[in-house]
Amino acid sequence: MRELVQQYLQRDLSRRAFVQRMVQSGFTLMAANSVLAALPPAFAREGEVKDEAPVQAFTRKFRGTGGELLAEQLLEADVEYLFLGNGTGVAPLADAVVDRPKLKIVLSVHENLPPAMADGYSKASGKTAFGMFSRVGVPNAASNMYNAMKDRSSIVLASDKADIMSQGRYGHEDIDDTLAPYKEFTKWRWNVESPARIPEWVMKAFKLSSTPPGGPTLLMFPRDVSNARDVEAEIFLRGTFNIPMNVRADAATIDRMARTLIEAKSPLLRAGPDVWRFGAVPQVVELAELLAIPVTSGEGGGFRLTCNFPTNHPLFLGGYAERMRYPRNVDVLLNMGERLPDPGSGPRQIANTVKIIDVRIEASDIGQAHPVYMGAAANVKQVAEDLVQAIKSMATADRLKQIRGDRLEQTRQYVSRVRQAREQASKVNWDKTPLSWERLSSDINEVAERDAWIVTEFGSAGPKALNAFTFAEGEKTLVGRTTGSALGWGVPASVGVKIAQPDKQVISLQADGGFLFGGQSLAMWTMVRYQIPVITVIYNNRSYNETRVRAFSGGGRQAQTGKDMLSYLGDPDVDFVKLAAAFGVPGEQVTTPNQIKPAMKRAVRAAQEGKPYLIDALVGRSGTGAESNWCPKFSVADMRTRKV
Repeated sequence: MRELVQQYLQRDLSRRAFVQRMVQSGFTLMAANSVLAALPPAFAREGEVKDEAPVQAFTRKFRGTGGELLAEQLLEADVEYLFLGNGTGVAPLADAVVDRPKLKIVLSVHENLPPAMADGYSKASGKTAFGMFSRVGVPNAASNMYNAMKDRSSIVLASDKADIMSQGRYGHEDIDDTLAPYKEFTKWRWNVESPARIPEWVMKAFKLSSTPPGGPTLLMFPRDVSNARDVEAEIFLRGTFNIPMNVRADAATIDRMARTLIEAKSPLLRAGPDVWRFGAVPQVVELAELLAIPVTSGEGGGFRLTCNFPTNHPLFLGGYAERMRYPRNVDVLLNMGERLPDPGSGPRQIANTVKIIDVRIEASDIGQAHPVYMGAAANVKQVAEDLVQAIKSMATADRLKQIRGDRLEQTRQYVSRVRQAREQASKVNWDKTPLSWERLSSDINEVAERDAWIVTEFGSAGPKALNAFTFAEGEKTLVGRTTGSALGWGVPASVGVKIAQPDKQVISLQADGGFLFGGQSLAMWTMVRYQIPVITVIYNNRSYNETRVRAFSGGGRQAQTGKDMLSYLGDPDVDFVKLAAAFGVPGEQVTTPNQIKPAMKRAVRAAQEGKPYLIDALVGRSGTGAESNWCPKFSVADMRTRKV
């Protein structure tokens, strides 16, 4: 501000320009005019036109309740859907929505659901989403807040809070520091303790959540702040708190990267979620094709979070592995928008002889667990475009052809062999019961729309299910599993995806263990109330298969005795069809291969009629201890001395 005043006094800025620059710097229009009025008359400039054209306003005044101020600022943040939980503290916002039909409430009956719904909506729409719930429900929501933070999702969350005058007494529904428990789960958090500043803090929450790297933000509104009446404040107008980031790496860095890739004998490219977030898939594909660089995405089968590279591309290998069967002896690893493999407590998964080029928007992660040859905190789309141009400027068409050599054909042949081997292996159990994951997914894929959105929350068995689908432009779109991997996300996230993409078929693929976590089944209540036609398929093996395999792999007493102490989910066998029916969702159980396609066709017809549908598919278990249905039991009924 001091510099602006000095420029104004030196006649380098007009009155209008001074006010505009003040507002752009974050001051309100009222504050800018107040500063201008406070300047001594002696500094008024000679010949200045007094009746200037009106200065463009970047805020607007509004008078109303705290809840109405929140609603008005949400409208300016381009919010259309409010993912809400029930609670008295949400009532001031709900009151405001009565007279603001542009804001649509999507109600949940459990606080863990709004963050996941908002997350799915944000991923599928590209917008920053908003959710709010009761303060005593914030701990319930923490699991999906954690997932959103790990994914760097752009969502703004809110809750109520005890009245200002009652805080610090450890009173009703209150603790001394309500924000501290969520420090690790949010990018930024704040207690809003002045009604007049509600728009300011809401603006900041949206700005920080949407600015890369994104992340959830959390606002807490004391009830007396939300219920305050006749409050005048300035609403920040749409667009005044958007911070677009088109961050480029400097030319010298790009040239060095390009030269390293040109000289590489056995390069490998890892495509991560930033490629999807920044809309950089075409640019990364062009870069990979230019030098015929084999591509991986994530670990395991390469299915994590989003579609970061076309899975049907001849250069796509699948997931990254510590010991890649192909290519051998990697000398350069170009990491585009993906966290490098977590070494855990063991040795690094990337040899220290590999030249790592790490490109991500989140600078704090670069060079954290692995020594990097080069790093760039930048937009991966911009870097990919610049690398393509730099490589073309450094190498002639003949040189590029020589560099590619037979690498493309070798990669194509390797990918083809892997796919053929996978298909042959899947045929072994193709017609058996319980259903194989591969057969179930293949039949779902054949019935589903070509451009369906697939929302998934599988564990280590995910690749078996997802290899049947093609994820690429014009093909299916993948959303999930979250980077955080906290169960209880997939079904409510599919609700948000469908709201964002109403004209796309949305299919939620869910394992039975995850479906029982975090109140996920309660998302069906929301589906029915708002006629959200999501098709949910449960891969039901009545087991936490992944945790059992890991527990048994240590060779401990569970493995030695064959006694599964924690992971068997039968006894009782959950009837998911009846559970869905309790919410008014039609469904059916599938037990044999010939039932899959007819069930899916019925699900598709229900969705076309605007109804959600659930398929409970009984699939086989795999790995160590898979054949066991033993579980530890005791009977409280038998312990009784009185039958009460």
